[in-house]
Formats: sequence, structure tokens, C-alpha cells
Amino acid sequence: MPRKENYPGHRLHEISPYIGKIRPILARQLVQEYSRPGDWIWDPFCGSGTIPLEARLLGRHVIASDINPYACILTRAKLHAPCSEAACLNSMETLTSLVKMNEKKNENKAPDWVRDFFHGETLRETRILIAESLARRLYFIVGCMLGILHHQRPGFLSYPASHLVPYLRYKRFPRDVYPEAYEYRDPIPRLEAKIRRTLANPPPLRTTRFRVLQKSVINKYLPPRSIDTIITSPPYLDALDYARDNRLRLWFLGVEDFRIINQREIGNISTFSSDMAIILKTMADVLKIDGICVLVLGDVTRSKRFHDIPNIILNIVNNDANALVLEKHWSDAIPDKRRSRRNGKATKRERVMIFRKARGGNNG
Repeated sequence: MPRKENYPGHRLHEISPYIGKIRPILARQLVQEYSRPGDWIWDPFCGSGTIPLEARLLGRHVIASDINPYACILTRAKLHAPCSEAACLNSMETLTSLVKMNEKKNENKAPDWVRDFFHGETLRETRILIAESLARRLYFIVGCMLGILHHQRPGFLSYPASHLVPYLRYKRFPRDVYPEAYEYRDPIPRLEAKIRRTLANPPPLRTTRFRVLQKSVINKYLPPRSIDTIITSPPYLDALDYARDNRLRLWFLGVEDFRIINQREIGNISTFSSDMAIILKTMADVLKIDGICVLVLGDVTRSKRFHDIPNIILNIVNNDANALVLEKHWSDAIPDKRRSRRNGKATKRERVMIFRKARGGNNG
């Protein structure tokens, strides 16, 4: 499917960083091509919420799911974004008062590796803001907080650090040369500035329904033949480490050890086929007859061994979900800036596969 337009994506896509996310222009074109306004779209690997956001902006109903809590919060932040900054800044007044009222709250020590990133008072206030926002289901505000959590610029909350993956940059910014970079950073004005930047181009009023689910409750909310279209991008094996790369954000969301998430993710070739067989069976079951399933995949080379992921998927479909019939597929190069942190060597192109659910088969 050739790209026919130059679409940079809505500003909400940049609310908080996420490595390896699908390009907004590709997500938008897939939604436009394979669904209609009012259709239900499910993204079972929603990641940063790019596909769900584009579906919502195009008037589709959305169900999104992921096993990573950061992915779920980030997707909720985008789908719950207010249509103006006024209501959001009203909530900020409440949060500001809570920070001032709870001067001794969250005094329990954070792990050393977390405290290394922040001035002590910045860390305490940031924990209050995120915890209180989560308690009030102010997901958009949580997303904005996570988006300014760490970086080297003055508008962010941490000591000098990388933006996507949390690593401190002491050598590049020594404390004795850049003392201002290690001073207290007030999270309130920085959060308000982030909200204004993000809502400079506010989303339209919501006219469709959406739900973000943890994987464990999918069967409860997705009865057979309830979904018109599935559009998703499964993990590219261990080419990207979604939990480790987001470990600092996950900690603020209550995940003490990111390795707990790693154990649940599809992370290596030995379990990929068995895990994907379960998921593809579910996809085939919940799709309506003639419904479309779009998979955005990556060829993966690890330890000098090439893994043809699309061919693995096709074999799984033929054996375990043969109600899904491959209609077309194509390849597209991945821009350098979107590749994994391993110098782009693991995954170099995307493969898009289009399946249609036929009547009959194992899941017909």
C-alpha cells in the first residue's frame, strides 16, 4: 500500500517516548484502508497507542490491550486527552494543592538507582503528582508527567539523562561544570508547560467508544465475532526490550522490578511460535466473518541468524488459525531513527500482512 500523503501525526503521538513505535502515517493509512467509520478495531499489542489514537481520530471504536503497564497508561493518556487545556489545568490546581499539603508524603526511600536520577524534592513531588493523578484516573496528566520524566533539557525533571532509555549522562554533564543541572526542578510549571504544548492542537470531541484492557481480561470483553478489524504490530522478538527501556517510567507506575514484565512478554524465538499461536487463535475467533487482520511485522536478525517472522506467522495461521486467509503482503524499510538501540542491526524492514477471516476453518 503506497503512502499517498505526508502526515506527520497528531501532537498526542509525542506525549511520551516509546521505542519502536509504528509510524503514524502507516497506522492512519491502515485504518483508512481496512475499516470504516463506526467499526470496532482491536490492537492487541497497542504499545504507545499509535494505532488506537489514529483509529479514534478517524471515527472508529477502539479496544487496545498490552501486557506492559506503561503501554496501557500511554494509550489511555492519548485516548483520554481533553479537547481543551482548560479542564486539564483545573485538575492541576487540585494536584498542586495536594503537593503542598503532603510535604511529608512519600518519604519512604526509593531505590538508589531511582534516586540517582533526581533531586530529592523533585522526586518526592513527582511521586505525589503521578500517584494522585492515577488515583483520579487523570491518565492524560500521567502521560504528560512520564513524558518529561527524564532528559537533559531544563524542561524535564531528572538530572541529565537520555530521553528514550534512562541512562545518566554524568560524563557529558559533570556536576562541577553544570551545577544548575543538578538543582531542584519544580515539576508543576514543567507539567503545565508540557500540557500546553501537547494540547496546542487539541483532539476533536470524542464521538466513538474506546477501552484499554490488560491482556488477562481480553476474553471477558471480546466475545466471538465482535471485532471488524484487527490492526497490530507484535513485538519484534528481543530486538527491543520494552520493559528494560522503560524501567524508570514503570517504577513510577508501581512496577518495582521491570523483569517481572519481561517474563510475560514475547521475548525470544523459542516461545514466539507457541505464544503467537494462542493470540492468533483469539484473533480469528473474535473477528467477524470477512473481517480483516493486519499484522505489521519485522524480520529479525539476532546472533547472525535471520528469523523470517512473516513466514513463521504464516505457518502458525495455517496450522492453528486457518480461518485467516492471507490476501496480500508487502515490505517497507524502517527509518534509521526508529530502529532498535543495537545500531539498527536487528530489524531493518517492516512486513505488512493482510488476512481476511473466511467462513469455516478452525475458527470460522
